[in-house]
Amino acid sequence: MVNWESEPGSGIGFLAGWRGKGGEKSLRGEPNPNQWEMYKKNNCVFHYELPKSYQYMRNWNKGYLEWSQRNRITRYAEPILIHIYSEVLQRFRTAAQGKGLTRKPPEHLKKRIDTYFDPLPFYYDTLEALATDKQKYPLAAVTQRPMAMYHSWDSQNAWLRQIHTHNYLYVNALTARQQGIEDGDWIWVESQWGKVRCMARHSEAVEPGTVWTWNAIGKAAGAWNLTPDANESQKGFLLNHLISEELPDAGRRISNSDPITGQAAWYDVRVRIYKAEASEPEQTSPQFETMKPYPGMKIRSSILAFLGRGRKHG
Repeated sequence: MVNWESEPGSGIGFLAGWRGKGGEKSLRGEPNPNQWEMYKKNNCVFHYELPKSYQYMRNWNKGYLEWSQRNRITRYAEPILIHIYSEVLQRFRTAAQGKGLTRKPPEHLKKRIDTYFDPLPFYYDTLEALATDKQKYPLAAVTQRPMAMYHSWDSQNAWLRQIHTHNYLYVNALTARQQGIEDGDWIWVESQWGKVRCMARHSEAVEPGTVWTWNAIGKAAGAWNLTPDANESQKGFLLNHLISEELPDAGRRISNSDPITGQAAWYDVRVRIYKAEASEPEQTSPQFETMKPYPGMKIRSSILAFLGRGRKHG
């Protein structure tokens, strides 16, 4: 990690602090063999403060843009403007219409590009919603990381796992009660692609037509050296089982992503919810065979906990 660079001689690595052979550079610089040690001495935190003159209107601040280009944060030192009319989109669209000297898109994508690459902003429903029976699946399901585990790696942190080890599906109380679902009930969440069993939580912070949960919390039994009965695998769940990477399109399959940006459609899936039967196990579904430890993996501790250190106050 210390020696890696984005390209030979770029000076850009995984860590931005204390670069250069002696740790005298920031953001860009030669690999520093003592970089880890310098992070350790500074409580693993590197802080870089921009010059005051660079800290305002950065989308068109010349000093900041040139600094950003030098450090490879942006490609160009040009003002970043939001175009109401996008000439770039119009070029794609005219190409799909067979005009101009540029390359033309494949035949099966021409209609998609002509429809969505409008040079002026307009609203359109998501591609998944257009391919879904919204009477059968009336709810929009979205995911969001909890702040304590914003990165999925953080759920390996013993201290954070003591705060929350599993997730719920948050549902507006009115929407839930219309389906006979009380706070804490086990429910099924179903899309046209699959379904999961999980626990529901009433929340007035959720709109009646929307349900949401954290992501990256659910785990397969035995994953990350957790015990097979750990909450992450028995109560935690993933909405991934309800989301398709592709959509049907006239006999073909197309990417389930935004037509222009290519962003995966994590917020587009439509679902329905209903209460699980009393005879069903109080356990998330689907479940998979318990993962076996990898060769060389240490034996798991019987107690996994974070022990904080006290601090004196004078």
